[in-house]
Amino acid sequence: MIDRSLKEYIDELSSPSPTPGGGSVGNILLSFSASLIAMVCGLTKGLEGYVIELNNLKDKFYSFHYEDEKSFNLVMEAYKLPKNSDEEKKIRKEKIQEALKQASIVPFNSMKLSKELIPFLNILIEKGNKNAISDVGVSILNLKSGVLSSYFNVMINLKSIKDENFVNSIKKEVEEIKKYIVNWCENSLNKVIKEIIEG
Repeated sequence: MIDRSLKEYIDELSSPSPTPGGGSVGNILLSFSASLIAMVCGLTKGLEGYVIELNNLKDKFYSFHYEDEKSFNLVMEAYKLPKNSDEEKKIRKEKIQEALKQASIVPFNSMKLSKELIPFLNILIEKGNKNAISDVGVSILNLKSGVLSSYFNVMINLKSIKDENFVNSIKKEVEEIKKYIVNWCENSLNKVIKEIIEG
């Protein structure tokens, strides 16, 4: 997949094609979150040193949005495999399950990586450039939305996976991450709103 302009991406997103879709968008949102954190760190004296690490995280989330599209395309390809004989049906079923697992792992990895943004946001809430506190708030909103987007995509794929051990292990961890991130974001947004209103 090649890089697209934002206009090309949203045009493709609005087309009837199933990719890019919500999983891809979730990773774009997480990339936005990391980008905003990097920006505010760059605008805050003493925090400039974090920018390189944040740009690496931004790039990882950006690459995940392509991986999400690729993994979903593999699911679609698996469903199109022939099923005229018992052997073909067996191969098709196996390929579908393999593709669904991969399609679950990509957003699962996004959720795990998203936790790495929180320490930086905690620093910015306390020490970040106060003129950019609204950008910190937007970063938190993108973090929350991106994580929930990834969560939705993990769960919808798990519904069709037959491997119960795989499903249960992934489901347990994503539920924990979702709860942690959502609670943290809601609490932190209240702090940001208070700072914006009261200064």
